[in-house]
Parts: sequence; C-alpha cells; structure tokens
Amino acid sequence: MIPWKRIGVALKSGQAGVEPLLRRIVAKADEHGLELVLDREAALEETAARSDLLIVLGGDGTVLAAARAIGERDVAILGINVGRLGFLADVSPDEVDRALAAIFAGDYRIQERSRLAVTCIKQDLEPDSEPPADLVLNDAVITKGTALARLIELEARIDQKVIATYRSDGLILATPTGSTAYNLSAGGPLIDPTVPAMIISPICPHTLTQRPLVLPDSVQVEVRLLPREEATLTLDGQVGTSLQPGDAVRVTRAARPVRFVTAPDHDPFETLRKKLGWGSR
Repeated sequence: MIPWKRIGVALKSGQAGVEPLLRRIVAKADEHGLELVLDREAALEETAARSDLLIVLGGDGTVLAAARAIGERDVAILGINVGRLGFLADVSPDEVDRALAAIFAGDYRIQERSRLAVTCIKQDLEPDSEPPADLVLNDAVITKGTALARLIELEARIDQKVIATYRSDGLILATPTGSTAYNLSAGGPLIDPTVPAMIISPICPHTLTQRPLVLPDSVQVEVRLLPREEATLTLDGQVGTSLQPGDAVRVTRAARPVRFVTAPDHDPFETLRKKLGWGSR
C-alpha cells in the first residue's frame, strides 16, 4: 500500500517533448486508481499544496524549484530527467514505465536530503525583528555584486567563533546534495547525500591556503560582508538579494529535509559514474 492518493505533476512552462511522458504518467496513475493533479496554469506552489507525491519533469533546476515550492510540507518528490545532467531528476524517460510500476506498487525507497535554513540579516535591522529563513537544497552563494574585478572580504564564524576572513570572488555554503553543483566547479569535495554535513567553499580565494571546509551540519555558520564592496546572495541559483557591507548571512540545518522517492535498485554511485564520466577514457 502506498501512502499517496494525489499525484502532482510539475513541469517547466513551455517544456518541449513532454506530452508522451505525461500520457504514460496518466495511464499509470489511472491503472493504480490514483488522483492526478495536473493543471498547466497552476502555480508550482499550488500544485505542491494539492499533492502527496510530486512528479517533476525537468532538470535539476526544476527539481530545486519544486523543493522550494514544497517548503515545510510533507510532500515527496520523484524526478524524471528531461534536462541535461539530472543529478536530482535521475529517472530517465526510458525508465519511466518500469519506475512508476514499481513505485506505485509500493516497491520504492525514500531518501531524505538535508536542506539549509538561510537568513539574511541586514545591518540596519530593527532589534528582535529577524526575517524568516529561506530553505535551500543545494547551496547559498555569496558573490561580488559589481562588474568590477575586485575581491570581496567575508568573515566566517562557526558557532560565534571566527574561522577565517576570506578574500575571494565569493563563498559557497552547500549541502551534500549541492556538493555536485557549484561547489564541485569551485574545487570542493563530493559528499554522499546521506552524510550530515555542510560545506564551505571559497570561490577563487586570494590565499591558496584557504581551502574548502567540511563541517557537521549541527553547527551555525555566519558570514559577514566586510567594508568595501557590495555582494549578492543567491539561493539555489534561483532567488537573489543584494548585500551591503555589514550585512550577514546565517546558515543552519533546516528542520525538515526533502524526501525523494527512488526505485529500489537506485544506485547513487551509478548516477555519478554516468554523469561525471568516472572511469571513462
């Protein structure tokens, strides 16, 4: 017996070539007596609010948007990759029928992936009026906010203790899920998504001894922009806000993870081998 009754379908507006996939999903849902929530005009948040399981047709960006739309709701995600890499949407179109048949028959696994709660604290903020936190599945990235080729200075603290002042193009604060995203491009480590960790990766640091740092995700990280330059805070590559000198970004582990549905034979290392070409010559 599966715990879902309403199956939502999320897809990027104007996504081409998904009609055959949609027909196959509809057929499988009907076969198992499941209600399908599919409204092309509905906002993603509305679809997520009406669903128990959200099937996402798209690439990793669409999955990140779906995770953001879910918020604190207890809605699971099944990603079907019609994008490019597909680390998060790792069911290929060729595998849809087999994967849905197994999952709708109750043969599946749930993988929980941690998120970060990110709070932007402005220096002119009124006392006792801290803004609500945003949830990110991949990363929070602080980068220089001007077109000039200048470094920014960022002071990082862990549980109120200073660890370093970074002079760099920016700083990435990533989850294990986000370790295969910008963090990987910046030379950061890959981390199994089940490991309770947080990554701090400087972007092109001026001092070569400032290397990526892996921390337990039980800590609180606070990064403050020091005087001189403006900066930009970007959440999961989708939402951005400007930072002024003196502003801070506070990061902790979010209370609720994102729940991904996978087929029982899903192998995350097979995904890495395929997507990153491990062992290829």
